[in-house]
Amino acid sequence: AQFYGPIQEKKDSVPVEDSTIGTFKIFLDVLYNKKVSLESMDFQLLGELFYLANKHYLDTLKDSIVQEVSARKLVSGQVLEVAKVAEEHAHLEKFANALFLICSSFVKDNHEATLEMSNNEEVGEENSMTLHRLLARASRAKPRQSRPPPAPVCNYCKHVHCMDGEKLTVGNFVAGSRVSFSISRSKFKTVKRDGSHVTFVRVNGGNPNI
Repeated sequence: AQFYGPIQEKKDSVPVEDSTIGTFKIFLDVLYNKKVSLESMDFQLLGELFYLANKHYLDTLKDSIVQEVSARKLVSGQVLEVAKVAEEHAHLEKFANALFLICSSFVKDNHEATLEMSNNEEVGEENSMTLHRLLARASRAKPRQSRPPPAPVCNYCKHVHCMDGEKLTVGNFVAGSRVSFSISRSKFKTVKRDGSHVTFVRVNGGNPNI
């Protein structure tokens, strides 16, 4: 829209005033589907690229940047600098939150390294203030929820199943769908009972009534 259409710029050249040359070149590479390696970029560059993606409504690029940031593991020498980048980009909420999350994870999981960072900083100095704000944020952060345990699998037919009254819910491992069917007690016998989980085995080649 900036270069074509009814609201295009009338000038022969369009100034770019809110980005560095290097970051804007990378942004153009993304627009023209050139291969761009987010893994090789530092956090400041990722923040500048996220800003351009946010400005030009490129949600896919924004999600890719957040995913890249979230996957990174920090070392003690990076934590304060990354926290500063997060504070500088606080207006870019998704990006800043991703940075704060990996910083908070570090201080929670590395108490000795965090204490050493605190001892090395003068009270009232910029790094000390950044660390204290980070510690306050980490103390408020909710723990990550663990994934639910996998569903039980039948040792005989390798289907995922559980017993609910007279219904047996079975995961069809071929189609990936889930179906419910009633069972005939005369054609199946219980071979294992564990709480609400019951394992059945066919008797004389019996088939379930679907």
